[in-house]
Amino acid sequence: MIKLQKGIVTILVMICWVSAYTQINQSDLNRPAKSLLSSVKNKANAVKDSVKASTNNLLHQLPVAPQPAKASHAVDTSVPKAATTLDSNSQPEADEPTTYFLERRDCKSIIKIPVYAYIYVPVEREPVKFTEPAKPARIPFLQVHGNFMYNVNYYSNIDTPYNEQNVYQHTVQTYLDVTVKGKYPMRVYLTNRFTNSKLFRNFSDLNLNYNNTQFSQKIKAQVREKFLASLPSPRVPDSLKLELDETIIKLRSLDSWIKNPGLLQKLVEAREKYLRDSLARIAKPDTSYRLPGTGLLDSAFVKIGIDTLETTYALRKQQLDSLRARVTVLQQLIKSAKGQSQESINKVCREIDQAKSPARLKEIMEENQITDTILPKGYKTLMAIRSFGVGRTVVNYSELSAKNISVNGFQAEYNPDAYYALATGSVDYRFRDFIVKGPKQSGQYLTVLRYGRGLKDGNNIIFTWFGGKRQLYNAGTVDTVQNTSVQTPSSGLMGFTLEGNYRLTKNIIFTAEVAKSSYPVYAKDSSGANSLPAQMLELGNRNNEAYSLKAEGTFPKTQTTVHGTFKRMGANFQSFSTFTDGSAQTAWSANVQQLFFKRQLTLVLGANTNDFSNPFIGSQYKSTTVFKSVQATWRRNKWPVVSVGYFPSSQITKLGDGLYRENLFYTLTGNVTHSYQVNRVMMNSALVYTQFYNRSTDSGFVYFNTKNLLLSQSAFINQLTLQSNASGAFNQDYRLYTLEGRAAYNINKYVMVGAGLKYNYQTTYHIEQLGYSAETTLQIPKLGQIQFSGEKGFIPGMNKQLVPNNTGRATYFKTF
Repeated sequence: MIKLQKGIVTILVMICWVSAYTQINQSDLNRPAKSLLSSVKNKANAVKDSVKASTNNLLHQLPVAPQPAKASHAVDTSVPKAATTLDSNSQPEADEPTTYFLERRDCKSIIKIPVYAYIYVPVEREPVKFTEPAKPARIPFLQVHGNFMYNVNYYSNIDTPYNEQNVYQHTVQTYLDVTVKGKYPMRVYLTNRFTNSKLFRNFSDLNLNYNNTQFSQKIKAQVREKFLASLPSPRVPDSLKLELDETIIKLRSLDSWIKNPGLLQKLVEAREKYLRDSLARIAKPDTSYRLPGTGLLDSAFVKIGIDTLETTYALRKQQLDSLRARVTVLQQLIKSAKGQSQESINKVCREIDQAKSPARLKEIMEENQITDTILPKGYKTLMAIRSFGVGRTVVNYSELSAKNISVNGFQAEYNPDAYYALATGSVDYRFRDFIVKGPKQSGQYLTVLRYGRGLKDGNNIIFTWFGGKRQLYNAGTVDTVQNTSVQTPSSGLMGFTLEGNYRLTKNIIFTAEVAKSSYPVYAKDSSGANSLPAQMLELGNRNNEAYSLKAEGTFPKTQTTVHGTFKRMGANFQSFSTFTDGSAQTAWSANVQQLFFKRQLTLVLGANTNDFSNPFIGSQYKSTTVFKSVQATWRRNKWPVVSVGYFPSSQITKLGDGLYRENLFYTLTGNVTHSYQVNRVMMNSALVYTQFYNRSTDSGFVYFNTKNLLLSQSAFINQLTLQSNASGAFNQDYRLYTLEGRAAYNINKYVMVGAGLKYNYQTTYHIEQLGYSAETTLQIPKLGQIQFSGEKGFIPGMNKQLVPNNTGRATYFKTF
């Protein structure tokens, strides 16, 4: 057998050799080896050229044509890919060859060499755009915003109790918000006023102050944003969330097991089978031979299986109820955790907003791991500067030193932990605009130094020293005769106070202050101490002492606010807060505000005596007059606003050249206002009643003890505004009726025009008078706003008659 196989192999080899030999030309056998090799090489090249030609021909016959493009880039062909086609059905799923080249490797093997035919499609690539990192915005050294205003007023007559004609008053005012390096805010006010009136003074004011409120708010906003950014994303504590998820999975699985219809059906069928078998055994006992007790044992096994299934079902149901209760508890815990987390965040934000000192803000930042690298340099110092002003500024320190005094000079307060304050400058007591500082009045100036411990808005104790020069008598007690050498005397003064503020709670604060000063110039020192410091430090004399108590409280539960003050001043005590008249004085005030009916009704009650802060109110050696006031306001959504008040009013009368007097009398007012819509037209109605309880001897105003009633109606119809007024004034000597109508129309966003008519009828002299008015506003882009207005009206004159009065106003306003 083996010999037979060897023979067959030998025969096959011979056949292959003969076949190969017959394909070789006989002439080639006689050629040398080099010639033979050359022939084989030529045939191989021919085959190669043939394959190239076939491939190119195949490529040209394909239905894919190269597409033009702007930029062509070489395609990586190390891994062949099939040509792209639009027909998704005919596209091969894998990277298949286009055709095959058959190559014979030996006598019995032919292999297929894949040929991939595809077209190089030029690919257009977008140019790569390199995005440069955004450069930080350049912050200029100074950023200035504000407004400019020029205003001129004209009066053909001045209202009573003055008598002046053709008065012009010019005002130029500039308000600037200046930010240095984008971090440090300042404010600048420039005011210049000049007039041709002898009553009004000409003056120029400059005020430069540091805006502590804006800077502190900006710092706190940066800290708050940094704190919120540092918080992780709001999520429930992981342990509660994980337990809830696992419990819900168990609950769903157990609920599916209990509600499985197959399980319920199986339980029902087992019970039915047990009952059928039991009934069958009773009806037809089994007579076949069985071991004793076997039937009972089978029945017991069936019963045990049913009981076990029912027990398992009941147990699983109890577990289901327990899981449901646990899910409810976990959801409540998660909700509570979320609320506590948000509450803690809100608490920190409130603490940041309520921080009153840089030290407290720094403490909050350290507690919450907030670095101060985000804050500008020197922020602690700048936050501690409570106020800083140069030029016209207001000094408001304490009741017995300097309170609400207009000073032209310098004022600063610095309160990191300790409290420091300095104020110095000239004082003009410009309580009212028409007060004239004539050449016969001596100059006034003050200097105040303060030092204390504690925050100004918290618990503190502050020592104050004040000194300077002030007018001894006010303009209400001395009438400087014109063209004489008499002038209002002045007096140097010096004093000190010790003030303490204690906050019982965050809503209740008590303030107590004691003070001692030098004597007025007319009070001779019996001990011979003529120097101001010696008079100030004379502890045995009680006439130059003063005491002050103040309490403020707010009670949120009852919505009540209480304020009360008490002052006792010796006969020789003097300061820049009071006017000395040579007598001991006691002053007190009390004020209560109460809200009712869910803050809909506001009731304010007040009572006070003369506080001796007004130089135009005549003071006696003993003043016991109590001024009472009451005001009630009702506000409810979609209801009219109703307000009623009874309070003291005043009127200043010029008695002579340099002599003024202020008379006090009570006034009753009541008004009802309501805003509403009628057919989509916005409307406003107002009813106002006023009554003055004064006498002819109290006032230079001819319409004394008068009752006034005013009814006003306004309508806003798109660009048109209409207003009509009807009023009446009545007293024992006359009746005056007035009707007025006004209209204003916005032609476009640049132009507004308006006009009005006013009719007056006085019954005493049966005089009818007609007045009119006109106004216009021009809004010019990049230039600003210009307003013009003029009116022909009437003012009270002599003999209870109205006299004509022409007024005009021109205003230019620009915001930048």
